[in-house]
Amino acid sequence: MDKGRIVRRLLTGQGVNGFGDGLWFSIWAIYLTQIRHIPAGNMGLAMGIGGLLGLFAAVPIGVAAERRGPREVLCTVIVLRGLAMVAYVFVGGFWSLLLVTTFFSSVQSSGVGVRVTLVYGLMPAEDRVRVLAQGRVVQHIAYAAGAGGAMLVLASEEPAVFVAAVLVDAVALLLTAALTMIVPSVPPVPRERRRSGTQALRDLPYVAIMSSTALLSLCWALLATGLPLWIAQDTRAPLWTAGLAVVVSSVSIAVFQVRVSRRAVGIPEAVRASRISAVALAACCVIFAAAAWTRSPLLATGVIIAGMGAHVVAELYYVSSRWGLSLGLMATNAEGQYQGVTASTEAAVVALGPALVTSLVTGLSEAGWMILAGLFVLSAVPVGALARRAGRDGFRAGPAAHRPAQGVKT
Repeated sequence: MDKGRIVRRLLTGQGVNGFGDGLWFSIWAIYLTQIRHIPAGNMGLAMGIGGLLGLFAAVPIGVAAERRGPREVLCTVIVLRGLAMVAYVFVGGFWSLLLVTTFFSSVQSSGVGVRVTLVYGLMPAEDRVRVLAQGRVVQHIAYAAGAGGAMLVLASEEPAVFVAAVLVDAVALLLTAALTMIVPSVPPVPRERRRSGTQALRDLPYVAIMSSTALLSLCWALLATGLPLWIAQDTRAPLWTAGLAVVVSSVSIAVFQVRVSRRAVGIPEAVRASRISAVALAACCVIFAAAAWTRSPLLATGVIIAGMGAHVVAELYYVSSRWGLSLGLMATNAEGQYQGVTASTEAAVVALGPALVTSLVTGLSEAGWMILAGLFVLSAVPVGALARRAGRDGFRAGPAAHRPAQGVKT
């Protein structure tokens, strides 16, 4: 199968998946509290614990991708996620929600790493980051469309409409699995070349790099949690500014992600991208803090939009740096488990991020923003040294990055 057709099928599947995600993640809080009648406190606790427990599945499923093939494992993971989505129709309390969410989070976080492993195996080296960036663009556009559909669901307030929306997401996941199955299969790693299933966890330089740069994924908690609370409680900017920030972010990612990602293909470029992201996020925090210093709603809004400019730069370079570092520094013949480590470190920060950002921003006000700025800068400090240390190991993918991909005409 030619490369262009493979890419189109991958992107179509990611678009369908993105639509379902946009629909679900825009309604889940209202669905669980008002339709399934789960108290908000119990819901938050179950979702938080379930999300953290789900992280432990990423590496074992990554190992399975190496031994069974990433396409086959990814399809299985997506189907299981669809079944978990159906199970949300039947949750009725804390324990059932915890059980379903743990299962859902396990396959969700694992799927991220397996998808990267599949792209790595299907695409030649020069196209891998570009295809990942294109997938993110398509996903964001489809996510926005799903969120638009969620507005209709939320406006209806009918339980049957909410249940139908949940089932639509389940169908979208099954369709994504079907689209994934029609891309070529990447052969499993031959038995004689397989590495230990704990290779990635024992690779301390890699784990340290992924853990350190994962702190930059707090950028999403800033946008989704910290900024709306800050606008509402400490600035004179209108609350709709928070929605405008999301629009600015989504549009900017759609326009610039592919272009920025081309600058972070190699390890040195990826290290530089992580530093740019850290500095931009620190600047973003300082600018957001400054929005509380003016009593003019117009000026406060302008300051927040300026901060969003820095936030967009940070997010674009963060995502690009993670791809460049994770693809270049993982071990050959252990791609699945290494991408599992990458996905789980990021997912852990994403799970804990809202609580951390909320406590700092609402509890310490401007000082909280300064602490976050310092944390972002510190997270990028060891990356260069760790990357140089990791680069001395001959088993990593970087030296062999330009070998042809499997299953693709080149």
